[in-house]
Amino acid sequence: MPYPPPSGASTGRALPLRAVFFDFDGTLWDPEPHIFHAYGEVFRRHGQVLTGRTWSSVLGTVGFDLWTELERLTGGCVDREAADAVVSLTTEEQLAGLGSRPGVRRWLAELDRSGLPRALVSNSRRPWIARYLRQCGIDKGWQAIHSSEGLPDRAKPAPHLYREALHRLGLRPEEAMAFEDSPSGIAAAKSAGLRCVAVPNAMTAGLDLSEADLTLASFEHTDLPQLLRSMGLRAGSGPLPPRASRERRARRGADTREA
Repeated sequence: MPYPPPSGASTGRALPLRAVFFDFDGTLWDPEPHIFHAYGEVFRRHGQVLTGRTWSSVLGTVGFDLWTELERLTGGCVDREAADAVVSLTTEEQLAGLGSRPGVRRWLAELDRSGLPRALVSNSRRPWIARYLRQCGIDKGWQAIHSSEGLPDRAKPAPHLYREALHRLGLRPEEAMAFEDSPSGIAAAKSAGLRCVAVPNAMTAGLDLSEADLTLASFEHTDLPQLLRSMGLRAGSGPLPPRASRERRARRGADTREA
């Protein structure tokens, strides 16, 4: 459902969209239940339960420390190296063969046919992104990939990665749109000034996603033309400006915001 209707939709004037940004984990593919299971296995081995509420508090963030929570519950020390090894092995096994979420490949193909550039904006590290993009069969066609590289001060919910993506393509915030699955990612996109579409998964569907402009139950439930119409947008025509021109536009935008 729209939240709230964008200005183009309310005036009948379609606004140009020049690029689309995607989160990766939980949005284009969904490893979250399997990672939750891997951490939960360590909790179980210590006679504890990793609750959905605790897991929801760290979804979409970087630098979280669930072992401190486990130590609080048990009142003892946790062998963190051994715990990390269990998570790594269990995750590796669980994610083998996992593909993209339903409808994602069709959406990416529609974007490519429309000429709209797409970029990936993720808290995950680049080796993880590269490996699982290949596994999902969606590793081609990205204009840019922006990663926090595990650095909490660069990661969502801070807007830095989205601002970097805008700068890289020489776009203003109103010329791009983001797809996210979690409150953290939505907050990052909105703080950077982008429209944001939430596509929650089983782990995030019950969370507060109301900051998004629109929520879709699945990529299968709509297509690009329908989404653009519902948001009062149209695919921007023509190629992106040359890099030097894009950088000048980005600087002018920054100067305007600072003024």
